[in-house]
Amino acid sequence: MSNKILFFSAPWCGPCKIVKKALTDDVRERLNIIEIDVSKSPEKSAKHQILGVPTFVKLEEEKEVFRKVGGMTIEELESL
Repeated sequence: MSNKILFFSAPWCGPCKIVKKALTDDVRERLNIIEIDVSKSPEKSAKHQILGVPTFVKLEEEKEVFRKVGGMTIEELESL
């Protein structure tokens, strides 16, 4: 799948924990959500210029088409 949503998070991030609870395996697979822990992947975080968490980055054909810093509901993610 060429479209994906990168979900940058951190274990110490309260809002990230709330989002993670809503992201069931089914939702992750259906929306092609890839979670990236900023503390374990500093290179990826730097590449995508992540300055805060949670951050969602939607990629289409590897080009960024959407970015939001802060939490998102499943409905908001589905509407991307």
